[in-house]
Amino acid sequence: MLALFAPRAIHYTRARRDWRWALRARVAMNPLQIQQQIMAGLPGSRAEVRSDDNTHFEAVVVAPQFAGKRPLQRHQLVYATLGEAVGREIHALSIQALTPEEWAAQGSH
Repeated sequence: MLALFAPRAIHYTRARRDWRWALRARVAMNPLQIQQQIMAGLPGSRAEVRSDDNTHFEAVVVAPQFAGKRPLQRHQLVYATLGEAVGREIHALSIQALTPEEWAAQGSH
C-alpha cells in the first residue's frame, strides 16, 4: 500500500520545489540594492555595482575591513553582507575588494 503513495509524494515534492524556484526567479535584485546591502554590511565602505541583466553582477568594494585580509577573506566578507541572495537572486558576482589605501594607490578617487 505504501508504494501507491510514493509517486504522489515525489510529484508533490518536485512541484513544491519547482514552485519555490519559480518564485525566487521572479524576485530580482538590481545593482543599487546590492550596493546598498554591501555598504550597510560593511560600515564605512564604498561600493559600485554594475549589471547588464540583473543576474550577473560586478562589484568594486573599498572597505577598511579588508586591511590585512587575503583576497578570499575579503570576498567572504562581501558575500556575508548579501546572505542567501548569493546563488538565488544573484547568480554570479565578480568582486574587486580593495582597502582605501589600495584604492588611492590605483589613482582612483
